[in-house]
Amino acid sequence: MAGLALAHSATAAEPFPRTVVDATGRAVTIAAPPRRIVTIFASNTEIAVALGLADRIVGIEAFTRYPPEILDRPLVGGRLGFSVEAIVKLGADLVVMTPSRQAANQLVPPLARVGTPALVLQTETVATVFANMALVGRATGAEDEAARVTAALQARIDAVARRLVGRPPVRVYLETGSTGRGGFATVRANTYTADMLRLAGGISVFGQDPAIAQVSGEALITAAPDVILVAGTAAQAAAVPGRVGWSTLPAVQRGAVFAMPRPLLLIPGPRIADGVERMARVLHPDAFAAP
Repeated sequence: MAGLALAHSATAAEPFPRTVVDATGRAVTIAAPPRRIVTIFASNTEIAVALGLADRIVGIEAFTRYPPEILDRPLVGGRLGFSVEAIVKLGADLVVMTPSRQAANQLVPPLARVGTPALVLQTETVATVFANMALVGRATGAEDEAARVTAALQARIDAVARRLVGRPPVRVYLETGSTGRGGFATVRANTYTADMLRLAGGISVFGQDPAIAQVSGEALITAAPDVILVAGTAAQAAAVPGRVGWSTLPAVQRGAVFAMPRPLLLIPGPRIADGVERMARVLHPDAFAAP
């Protein structure tokens, strides 16, 4: 991360227009420091706010829930898709999005036709989250703040790593959802959430197969996790031991079933350090017992 910070300091005086390359490989030219930014998806809103850009955000989408001070902004999309017309009416001079829910496919071509720069971010690892923050910083002229924020987040994650030196990873079933019909969603390999679990001193009981996203109760009983983390509420975690056959799981027998706030694990933004710290304290409580 030190090299990243130095690289950004070196470009602090770079004048506009600036050209950056986004996750799709597109060269995006930004004529002047953006003053009217539309952020689509919670992660991009949280990144922009963390970089001190809250007062420049003029539009968000309907599933954004944090931070509270941003929720009064006009909506440019929701369950039915996204509105180029709404974005244009807001006078947006930069749109930041991810490919989820076909946002990039719906928005990038028409925005290009009307001359509105659109930056597409994609996240695979915790390092990519930091790279996205750096990219948004450079695109908006907030690169110094991006370097400061990412360095602070990295320092927190490094502090966790020092606590975990020499401790073997804990075998974890991390549940991200349920079909209600005996099927369960779990964290896939090669994702930022799996990377967070690794940094917190855990490892998925389903290994490194990126194809595994849904599992059955039978598969879980065979996998026999030592800890179960439920990305959800305390009530959802409390219901786990009552599932048919799950009382035989080592994690259930040990009382090692814990709720984790979904936003800390499933939104690739500045709260990822909170997620790593929280998981690490649950998985390795002894490592955090002493100063």
